Order: sequence, then C-alpha cells, then structure tokens
Amino acid sequence: MGIEKGKISVWQAVLLVSNSILASMVLITPALLTKEAGQDAWLSVLIAGVVGFIIGVFVVSLGLRFPNKNLVEYSIELLGPWFGRGVCIIFALFFLHLSAYLVRAFSVLLMTETMPETPFFVLNMLMVILVAYGVYLGLEVFSRVNEIIFPLFMLAIVIIFAMAAPEMDFEQLKPYLTHSFPGILRGSLILTSFYAEGAFVLMLIPSLRNPKDARKIVLPVSIILLFVIFTDVVGLISLFGAQETARMLFPTFELAKTVSLGAFVERIESLVVGLWVSSVSLKIMAFYYVSVLIIAEVFNLTDYRPLVLPYAFVLLVLSLIGWEDTNHVRFYLSRYFPLFAVTVMTGTTLLLYIASSFRRKDKKGGATQ
Repeated sequence: MGIEKGKISVWQAVLLVSNSILASMVLITPALLTKEAGQDAWLSVLIAGVVGFIIGVFVVSLGLRFPNKNLVEYSIELLGPWFGRGVCIIFALFFLHLSAYLVRAFSVLLMTETMPETPFFVLNMLMVILVAYGVYLGLEVFSRVNEIIFPLFMLAIVIIFAMAAPEMDFEQLKPYLTHSFPGILRGSLILTSFYAEGAFVLMLIPSLRNPKDARKIVLPVSIILLFVIFTDVVGLISLFGAQETARMLFPTFELAKTVSLGAFVERIESLVVGLWVSSVSLKIMAFYYVSVLIIAEVFNLTDYRPLVLPYAFVLLVLSLIGWEDTNHVRFYLSRYFPLFAVTVMTGTTLLLYIASSFRRKDKKGGATQ
C-alpha cells in the first residue's frame, strides 16, 4: 500500500488531475499552438484531445493491474529491485524538473504582467515555501483545497469568455485547413505533452477510497480539458487573430484585460492572476508530492515529510538556474519539453505495461501447467 495513508474520492481525483494539467495549459499553450498551426490551432486541440484520452486510458489501465500498489511497488515487482527503482527515479526527477519549470513560469507571469520590479528569487522562494507547506500537510489537505479553487478557476474562465464573446469575430478562423499538416501535428504534440503529465495519477490510484473506480477519472478529465482549451483557443483567435495571439506571451491574460462590464467591473485580470496563482500552486503541489513520495518509497523510508524541506531547496535552485529569461522559457516549452515529456512519460509507462503483460502470460502459463 505504501507510506501514504490519506484517501481521496474519485471526484477529488478528477478535479486534481484536471487542475494539474489545465492550470498552466490554459495560459501558455494558445500562443504556441497558433504559432505552429495559425487559425487551424483548433484542429491541433482536437487531435491532442483524442491522443490525450488514449493516454489516459492506457495509464489508468496500467494502474488498475495493481490497484492496491503504487508505482514504486509494482515497478520493483516487475523489473527487479535495481532497474525498477531506476525507472521510478526517472519518473520522480521528471516531476521535480517540471515543478521547477512551473515555479519559473509563475514568476515570469507575475514579473511580466504585474510586478516587474520584484526579483525572480523572491517570487520563486515564496512559491516554493507555499507548495512545500501544502505537500507537508498531505494529499488529503491540498486535494480538498483544490476542490474549492478549481471550480472557481473554471467559473472565472467561463465568465471572462462570456463577457468577451460580443467582441469576437469568428470569421478570423477562416480559411480552414490552410496550414501544413506537420505544423498542426507539432501543435498537437505541444498539447499532448501536457496530457502526458497526467501519468502522475499512477501514484494516486492506491489513495482512492475505491482504487477500482480509477477508470471513472479518464472521461471527465478529458472532457473538461478539451472543452476549456478548445474554447480558449477559438476565443483568442476570434478576438485577436492568429498572428497576434502567436506573438503574445500569455494571451488568455491579455483577453482578461479587455473584459469590462460598463464602469462597474474592470481590471478583471487581477482576479485571473489570483486564481491562476492558486491553481498553479496546487499543480506544483501535486507534482512535488508525487516526486518526493516516489523518492521516499524508493529508499524505503517510513515517511516522506523529512524530504520536503531538502526538496524545497533543490526546487528553488533549479527554478533559478534552469532558464535564463522569458524567451528561453517559451523556447524550451515549444521545442524541447514536448518530446521530453512524451518520451519520458509514455516510455516509462509503456515499459511497465509490457512487463506486466509478460508477467500475466507467465502466470497463466504456470496455472495451465
């Protein structure tokens, strides 16, 4: 069963996985998609949505082969003590690296849009302290907080796009299918890398109140993600046009700046920043938690909490030295991260899936003999 004794419901898992993929996707990816696919970016969204659903089914199917064991336990069982632990350490380092990137992206948004005079170090340190505290409190605590924050985040997105709808010109989505198919596929690969992040659910399945209900997570998460990112991309292209959207760093935030309701509701982007900071904090908490829990399981510790503080120092340092500036952050996400994320996440899960399939055949053969 592992060292984590906290339990969450399927609904909490759906919201946590949705937030952990969507929190950064909704603000960062529209500009990258339109840069690759222009006004056909909506097609990249649909392709990535289908691929993401398949990835979700595949990941959960692997977890359900060992419903009462976490990733570390069945990796060691399938691949042996050394190779199994090595695969899990790769998994943990990926989510540590991803957490560092998210901390840096968080500070880039705040420095670019709201607090240009604040040093990166201060913003990064405050974020790391916040997420380390949430991880120390445990899965149940930050899952319940997410149960409040994520619906508010979704509600804010719906309200913003509803208020901006009268200004949108859907003719800017035309002409259809004018961009090269390779460009559309590159855009879908960027989006698919975010779906691949959902593989962290392999460490959460044993923490469900009924682990066998894990399959109920995939479809709701896929629908939420596809609806939000499709609406986001189509709305931004209709409002700003594909070329202008591609030039922006955070186009969804720029859209929020345009929204007002007479002279009564203005500066709504401040609300977006507040909710986004909360959502991305919970996303980093989930990845930070999974990474530190894997390391604790790999080295047979009885509790993961002693690792939280050392991990915080490592996370802070990586977030400061890993990326030089805003352009480097964006270039990394559009060029290197998609292949890196898809290769690592699908590679490790596929390896375990194949190993578990051979183990099943061996057991059937043994039973027959």
